[in-house]
Amino acid sequence: MIKFVDANIFIKRWSDPDAEAFINSLNHENYSTSVLVLAEVYHKMKQKRISAAFEYVRSLMGALTVFDITKNDLFKAMKNSVDLNINDKIHVETMKRNNVHTIVSFDNDFDRVKAITREEV
Repeated sequence: MIKFVDANIFIKRWSDPDAEAFINSLNHENYSTSVLVLAEVYHKMKQKRISAAFEYVRSLMGALTVFDITKNDLFKAMKNSVDLNINDKIHVETMKRNNVHTIVSFDNDFDRVKAITREEV
């Protein structure tokens, strides 16, 4: 069963040894993310002035399955009534479209979504 990894896991890699170990164990067969998640990671790293942002995001692209997002993901996210920010709603819709039911995230807002299960590292 493939799991979806949220941006906060990738960002915590620099400050949390468990997140670092988890990221070092990623593989295409078991873990996925999306282009939007990687954009969030890149943006946050640039805000923090981390010079290796490009290299880090590029390495993540090779470490796990990366889903594209679609116009339909956005449309469904905008119609979704769950109390989440729009990017998180897009993550949920991307997961649904790709038959992924578990998200690895420190964000307990995902607990509001009945269709998925949240795990932490």
